[in-house]
Amino acid sequence: MRRELLRLESVSLGEHGQRSLEDFSLVLNAGEILGVFSTHATVKSDLVRLIAGQIGADAGRIYLSGEPSPFEESNLHRWRKVGVIHSARTLIDVLSVSENIFVIRKGVKAGVIDHPLLDVQARQLIDEFGMSIAPETLVRHLSDVDRCCLEVLKAIALGAQIVVFKDLSSFLPDSSIEQLLEFAARLKARGIGLLVVESSVGTLARYAERVVVIKNGRNFWTFAGGTFSDEALKTCFARKRDTTPTEDRWSVAEEESTRRKVLVFDRVSSGVLDDLSFSLVQGEELCILDQAGNGIEEVRALLSGEHRPSRGRILANGVELTARNAWQSLDQKIAFIAENPAESMVFRDLSAIENLCLPSSRKAAGFWLNPTYVSSCLKEYGPYFGPDVLNKYPDELSAQDLHRLVYCRWHLYKPDVVVCIKPYSSVDKTLEEISAIFIDLLLRKGIAVLILTSSASEAESARRKISINQKNAPLHQKNDL
Repeated sequence: MRRELLRLESVSLGEHGQRSLEDFSLVLNAGEILGVFSTHATVKSDLVRLIAGQIGADAGRIYLSGEPSPFEESNLHRWRKVGVIHSARTLIDVLSVSENIFVIRKGVKAGVIDHPLLDVQARQLIDEFGMSIAPETLVRHLSDVDRCCLEVLKAIALGAQIVVFKDLSSFLPDSSIEQLLEFAARLKARGIGLLVVESSVGTLARYAERVVVIKNGRNFWTFAGGTFSDEALKTCFARKRDTTPTEDRWSVAEEESTRRKVLVFDRVSSGVLDDLSFSLVQGEELCILDQAGNGIEEVRALLSGEHRPSRGRILANGVELTARNAWQSLDQKIAFIAENPAESMVFRDLSAIENLCLPSSRKAAGFWLNPTYVSSCLKEYGPYFGPDVLNKYPDELSAQDLHRLVYCRWHLYKPDVVVCIKPYSSVDKTLEEISAIFIDLLLRKGIAVLILTSSASEAESARRKISINQKNAPLHQKNDL
């Protein structure tokens, strides 16, 4: 499993109606080249400044190497861990290569610069990354691409774990970009994470392992390596649903071979289902499509205990599923999100925070109302909602906040499997986006997500699919629809 270097969770930045980022999430892993595509200059600038610790955000959370990093103000700790390469250069032309790399922290004694020592240290770093410049060379004599490479080395010498390249295409020709990113790729072996923030499709298509597309400040789509292109982007923008596909959700999951099986259908027959077999492991997403609707309803009824298989077995964590209702399914670590969760899964006479904590009370009876626990939940989940939202009652909340509330409930409870019924079927596109973001967060926590839908468009972004073609037809299992 790749080590996580950077995670943004539901970040919002800017004034309402003028936000550069809205509910935006992103994960960068060690040794990864991640692309971020946006045509909006302010979006790119604010994202880079936020990651570098130069500005704060209005809502959301940021983690560096798994540790939370405060948003409230300029953050020196974050700045030290992030190197930003852009047209506004930070090098001093009249100093040498070695002086630019090290003078602020090495080779200085009693106010005197030890130039031979600086040159030796610089040569070691230059040789390690295969550069062909001399340490004593004045920076003003370097090419643009060598200056950029030198800025990368300077960032690493200062302790950077993340290197951000912003708008390379605006100040470097294609040939120089190729040289720079080929150099940067050598950093992968050191576990450095590379973030390329660009409006150039060609640059991202050639070098990025994943490309996150931002539209209106939100996660719009994520392309796996080799699939990003002008044509793919046009197709993406033409889609009816804005969401983040599965490829981005696997970034922090363990290799499939090491993940525990949390749900198994072993040759299950019931109703329209005939000999259905599949397994689901930690942090995996599986979509079951039945355009007639009968098959997914049967799967839901089986998992909730309303129906029993006529043949075969259903295993939850290796133990046969014995639930007789949804609450008993929850005891076996299977949770559900209904098609319209704000209407059917919210208790109107409980506050939002009480709704959030209710399932967790089954783990420790009476503890969910403990002031310390409630305070902890407010601190943890409050950024997803805004000031004082969780202290209000459902009738005082928007449909969007109620939607978030149900997803956060399972985020807090941490079941092994969350079954989502038609999560992208709402006529409200914002609710679809919320579903995509929080399904992403569930997967990142290692929670498996089973999507049941009758819509082919809902299923198209899922990494694994099973399709049921029609009522009473044999179940047809395949990896693409």
